[in-house]
Amino acid sequence: MNLHSENNDNRLISLLQEGDKKAFRLLFEKYSSRLYQFAIKYLRDKEDTEDLLNEVFLKIWENRHSLKTNTVFQSYLFTIAYNNIRQRFLKKSREEKYIRIFAEEYIFDSANKEEQFDYLLFLKKLDEIIDLLPPRRKEIFILSFKKELKNKVIASQLELSEQFVKNQLSLARKFIVKKMQEDKNLAGILFFFLFSSQGKA
Repeated sequence: MNLHSENNDNRLISLLQEGDKKAFRLLFEKYSSRLYQFAIKYLRDKEDTEDLLNEVFLKIWENRHSLKTNTVFQSYLFTIAYNNIRQRFLKKSREEKYIRIFAEEYIFDSANKEEQFDYLLFLKKLDEIIDLLPPRRKEIFILSFKKELKNKVIASQLELSEQFVKNQLSLARKFIVKKMQEDKNLAGILFFFLFSSQGKA
């Protein structure tokens, strides 16, 4: 970033500190595209990246009074974005800890009949949890999980919006994860559920 650009940022930040919405819009227009390209390389999802973008600039607006004009705004902006991405990955890592447990105990090391029986029991329990979902959500989940259809195909088949399908799958995931976490013996099912539900947009 050249000196002229940095000085211009300082002027915009000074105005932003006073609540100038035009200055905020100019900063957004200047950096949003760069920030989007930075974030999507990590998140690999358009909607997640757009959510992050909104969260970052919302934080900028909320903290406008404490912004400093003697710092490089771009560095500050990307630091917020990096921390946001990091938190998202940490959350995902916590959710997937059960996957690693199951992969080690029930996939790679499953060689005897007793372990295979446990595997079948897990699948039976999963079906029981799926049956607790609301009818429409259950239908969408089964099309995604068991028939392995992409969200776009499910939306077309059921005459729904793709966003609605995505929302329903997210709600189903949270419900099933919660039910499994309530019973430690069901942790293994997360392997099938989380892996099978990814990459179907």
